Amino acid sequence: MYVDDDTSTDDTSTTDTSTAGQDELTVEVDGTEYEVEENYDMDGDGRNDTAVVESEDGGYMAYADTDADGTADVAVQYDADGNVVTGGEYDATTGEWQEESVDTLPTPTGDGADDADPSASDDTDTTDTTTDTTSAAEGDITVDMPGEDVDAGPATYDSDGDGTNDTAVTTDAEGNTYAFTDTDGDGSADQAVVIDSSGDVTVAEHTGTDEWTVTEEGHLNPDGTYETDGGGSTTGSTGSDTGSDAVWAER
Repeated sequence: MYVDDDTSTDDTSTTDTSTAGQDELTVEVDGTEYEVEENYDMDGDGRNDTAVVESEDGGYMAYADTDADGTADVAVQYDADGNVVTGGEYDATTGEWQEESVDTLPTPTGDGADDADPSASDDTDTTDTTTDTTSAAEGDITVDMPGEDVDAGPATYDSDGDGTNDTAVTTDAEGNTYAFTDTDGDGSADQAVVIDSSGDVTVAEHTGTDEWTVTEEGHLNPDGTYETDGGGSTTGSTGSDTGSDAVWAER
């Protein structure tokens, strides 16, 4: 299991996990304890219960405390496209993470690690959540498609590195990957990146009702690097230019 050192702090001393609170979650990896911030509300109750940290390969790990002891006991690994790679559960008796099916893992609820701290006030925590996160981080991102608004799902990726998730990523049955970014925190997508199954990339901006303007086109090279094919100025919808709206109707 992996914890990004850029978003957490090593603590080689003994940590009193009973005092973990105010969205601080302890993660134990290979005998070392890290403190990470719960920055995502998995159960949608308005209180952060999951810590999402970016990994070196561009993917990310989601850690959660489901037994209210202040220490992460479940984890899910995602790739850079938001697809589940594997799940894991922490065995406190051995101090090791064991690979488990994501379908069998407990789901984080309530106030996460804060539930382990009797002095942590729910009112205070809710205020912190409202102040420090945007609608893109706490709710789904809406995409203005021709004739309808569609739900792109929750923001699970921080595209600008400001500590707030602002991008919803999904892949359809044909292998096309869609990344919709809410740049102003109003809950609606302002930018879109579409990577089709052959590696062609289209970047577009929302420029009006039912209107998306292509600003750049490119492709992924065999080694995974991106190469632009030049700027674009084509006006249209992501639905008509890059794929079907059907994938969003399922969400």
